[in-house]
Amino acid sequence: MSKFTISNIVLTLLALLSFILEVVEFSYSWVVLILGLLVYVCVLICGVVNVRWQFFMPIICEIPNSEKEIFLSFDDGPQEQSEAVLDLLKKHEIKANFFCIGKHLEENPILAQRLFTEGHFVGNHSYLHEVKFPAKSVTNIIAELEKTNELIERLSGSKSEYFRPPFGVSNPNIAKAVTSLNMKCIGWTIRSFDTSDSKGSKALQKIKKELKSGDIVLLHDHSPHVLTILEGLLPFLKENNYKTQRIDIALRVNEKS
Repeated sequence: MSKFTISNIVLTLLALLSFILEVVEFSYSWVVLILGLLVYVCVLICGVVNVRWQFFMPIICEIPNSEKEIFLSFDDGPQEQSEAVLDLLKKHEIKANFFCIGKHLEENPILAQRLFTEGHFVGNHSYLHEVKFPAKSVTNIIAELEKTNELIERLSGSKSEYFRPPFGVSNPNIAKAVTSLNMKCIGWTIRSFDTSDSKGSKALQKIKKELKSGDIVLLHDHSPHVLTILEGLLPFLKENNYKTQRIDIALRVNEKS
């Protein structure tokens, strides 16, 4: 049972309680109901925008392990700067995780193929990544995911099982679509906010300060300063004996153990 379902049950019980209080002529029954509604709305909003709450469905936000493995992930590619990101990862012999927009896979076939050829993990990040994506119907969300899954399968030869929601937003429709396709939803432990960092230094320090074994780090390969961040982060990982791993491989290992 999801936290969303539990919240709805609690709200229903609260409404019933308010009705009973009204029947017995309790003067503040309406106050109880209004306060309950306000709390419900606040919780709902937090559940929508915070993937780590796993409010509507299970979302994998970390992969605990004893090997000091962490998971670098990049959203929204492949785009022009993805080539430089791949060059840097190759130089440091790093395997990363890319949650790609389907349309970008179509528009950048050479870069898309390079992701697979160089051994990186590629997950589904919707086909269009529109601002209105969370407001779409279950049918339209499924269509986007299936279209991107087909592109990934065509390029890699294997089916895609993993999805990261655009903007990290989840809701009942997204949950239904993901569940119906038997996909796993991937979130993150550390959100670097690299796209809003004017120099990249704040994002780098945030990652260094918070990083621990099992963390999934969110970056964007189109971020203006992602190369600066990686140039500081990759040596830090090596100096502190962190290993980078593909999300799908780590999850399969966990399933077997």
